[in-house]
Amino acid sequence: MKDVTNTTLTEIKVDFTPAKIDIDREAIEAQVQAAIAKYSGKEVSTETYKEVYEERTNYNKLKDALETKRKEIKGTINQPYKDFENWYKEKVLNPLEKVMDEMTAGLNAIDEHERLMRVDVVRATFEDKCMVAGIEKSTFADKYDEYSLKKYFKTGKYELKKTTLDEMDALVLSEFDALEECKANKQAIQEQVQEYDLPVDSYIRHLEDGKSLVDVLKMMKTDRDAEIARKEQKEAQEKAEAERLAEIEQLAKENANAHIKAYDAETGEILEQGTITPKPQNNVREVPKFEPSESLTINLRLTLHGGKSQFDQLKEWLEDNFISFETLEG
Repeated sequence: MKDVTNTTLTEIKVDFTPAKIDIDREAIEAQVQAAIAKYSGKEVSTETYKEVYEERTNYNKLKDALETKRKEIKGTINQPYKDFENWYKEKVLNPLEKVMDEMTAGLNAIDEHERLMRVDVVRATFEDKCMVAGIEKSTFADKYDEYSLKKYFKTGKYELKKTTLDEMDALVLSEFDALEECKANKQAIQEQVQEYDLPVDSYIRHLEDGKSLVDVLKMMKTDRDAEIARKEQKEAQEKAEAERLAEIEQLAKENANAHIKAYDAETGEILEQGTITPKPQNNVREVPKFEPSESLTINLRLTLHGGKSQFDQLKEWLEDNFISFETLEG
């Protein structure tokens, strides 16, 4: 048995002799060329049919025999490689990969343990700096893995480099400044909404979603102006409605006090000048008292300047006073 105590698998020496195939290539090529010269491009006639048929049968047999031999040669040549490949996979590659996987698993376990140790150092450092700055200690939790790389630590130690500490200080200071600015911006928004008489929550959300203070203040001014315009429009509408109702009431009073003039139907002479105001109706109808006398019928032409509503009032007054009337066509 060979002594392999001090050997390594850096090199493997293999002696390989290519296979040699002996065949009379010239004789075979000559036969093929002769067949091509004899039958290529020539028509088959009734007289040559049997001869061509037999020759083709011979050529088929020759081709089949050559193909069989070729496959046999290929199998013979490939067999040494198949034997080598089976040995290589079973005795060399598979066992070597198995032990390498075991070695990798052990190395990875050590690497992960050391990485977690470095993560603990990074987390503790960030939390201490956040506590001093008065900000939430888990603010930089997303940075722990990034700063756990070996390049941020002193060689062979679980101790951060000074450049790493300086970077972490800059991150904490930047976050502190951003929080202070955010507080100031929120205070500015709260003061402005009091002046504009607007709700504060939506504008604070816009700020927290990333909009700048200038943009939020512009939004507030736009909303304030829109609210003022809405109130002014509402007041104008209410004023216009009040004026419209007052005008309607005035027209109703004027119509109630309109003049009713009586004219002679034939001459057009004004027979009575004055205002006829219908008497207000009581819940209990009073029957007018008058002395019995002979009935009087007269023809009148009336012009009612108050229109139909005035005519309706006149009819009601005539009926209340037992005065019969009729409307003549034309």
